[in-house]
Amino acid sequence: MIVLQYLLGFIAFVFILGLIVLVHEAGHFIFARRAGILCYEFAIGMGPVIWQKKKGETVYSIRAIPIGGFVSMSGEEVEANPLRGKTEIKLVLENDRVTHLVTDLTHPDYQHLPTLTIVSYDIVGTKEALENELYIVVKNELGEEVKYTVNRDCIAVMGKKQIAQIAPYNRTFTHKSIGQRFMAIFAGPMMNFLLAILLFFLIGFFVGYPNMKSTMIEQVEDKTPAYEAGLRDGDQIIAINGHPVSKWDDISAELAKLAKGMGFTGPVKVDYKRDGVNMETTVHPYVIIHMIGITLKPDGSNSTVIETFTPMGKRTLKEDELLLKGDQITRIKSEKGEYVTINNRSDLLSYFNNTAPEGGDYKIEVLRDGELKEFTIFGHSKEVLESQGYTATKVQLMISPEYRFDIVQLLYRPFVDTGDACLLIFRTLGQLFKRNSTVGLSDLSGPVGIFVATSSIAQGGIIPLLNWTAILSVNIGFLNILPLPALDGGRLAFLGYEAVTKKKPNTKVENIIHLIGFFLFMALFVFVTFNDVLRNCIGM
Repeated sequence: MIVLQYLLGFIAFVFILGLIVLVHEAGHFIFARRAGILCYEFAIGMGPVIWQKKKGETVYSIRAIPIGGFVSMSGEEVEANPLRGKTEIKLVLENDRVTHLVTDLTHPDYQHLPTLTIVSYDIVGTKEALENELYIVVKNELGEEVKYTVNRDCIAVMGKKQIAQIAPYNRTFTHKSIGQRFMAIFAGPMMNFLLAILLFFLIGFFVGYPNMKSTMIEQVEDKTPAYEAGLRDGDQIIAINGHPVSKWDDISAELAKLAKGMGFTGPVKVDYKRDGVNMETTVHPYVIIHMIGITLKPDGSNSTVIETFTPMGKRTLKEDELLLKGDQITRIKSEKGEYVTINNRSDLLSYFNNTAPEGGDYKIEVLRDGELKEFTIFGHSKEVLESQGYTATKVQLMISPEYRFDIVQLLYRPFVDTGDACLLIFRTLGQLFKRNSTVGLSDLSGPVGIFVATSSIAQGGIIPLLNWTAILSVNIGFLNILPLPALDGGRLAFLGYEAVTKKKPNTKVENIIHLIGFFLFMALFVFVTFNDVLRNCIGM
């Protein structure tokens, strides 16, 4: 079962990343082609080629590592002149026009051609792309100088695996207008944002939007405390712990009060209406402490017995350092405080909302098998959690509001959801670089973390997977427009410099900067992947 789960997760992972990369690179490719830029290769994935096909002047390929991709554009980097330093050449002619420039004189496919001496050439031409302006002058075997017109789509054969179409002036990225180059670069991230908007639109179209003006329950998850208490789909909540509610936000507000420890005793009394009949029940809710990643046993008691514990990161805990199911929290001490005795859930909820909002390491004393034990557990600050849309603590009934089709929301919510996803990334980066923040590089997720998350989300069905795909697409689009070397945003920054100063930056210097940035990103990639493996794979 676990093997099947991870197999399906891997398929979903490859498909999702493949789709996001395909859309991103298609943006670059489409706008590059619109500008007349010669595109050598359109690749999905990185590393060794597992499939490729040439159509027109572009090679389309799928590579072995399902992460990333690229569009190889002429002139995007320092262009190598295939004739530089060459004195001899072989020519493939068609109607006295050169279709192939063969500089690999030992190439087996061209052994039958005579070797000629190069006198002069121009395979770049001018911005105007004049007819027959590309040429090469050679001396034939008789010592006579002969001038041939070179086709603008002439192929340079530099080796068995070094074959490329020449790039005249008007086909190179470098010589296009700033606007054309800007769109060829920006179109990648732009397409990621458009993909996210489309996916959010599809979710809204097929699922609808929550009716926050109603207290009608759309769904009660099976085997949850709410289900066990008798609540069912279609029930209408009337009151929570005796406090009347008329809209869904009222329900959330009452549960939020309990999550702060205000009047919390364990069970939650729910008054509801079913088929016009008023009824009541008692729900034993989930109590979640987001700050340290624990969930209390949903037994309706006021005890602090742990049901689950998920380490928050920073370091990988050994088995004997983990909090276990059945542990009862008795005392807590934060880095900046004294030990506080925890007698019940209200004390625990109040502690993490009021006493210890700064996060960091906590010394947590638990009662395990009649013996007191102490553990050091890392927790994120209340500020960090709020920046990610979480509360420090939560009391959860596991019910959801009714969803309905709403054409008005459908017209604007996909854009709002995409903007919210961008804002979440911005807040995360803000916490990452904030002084004394509990968020560090070790908290970042790479391919392994994304794979684990995708495997888990895929079990929830197509809608959660579409939502996850949209969020990932926004992440890739947003990160790519950051003005950092090796990213699309870094290249846009150089274009901005050119637009302001009216001077083109030195191409070699620019490429060196991007190369350094690339190696730094590779180092970060290795670091994040290593932490991903420790966090997600050790002990599986």
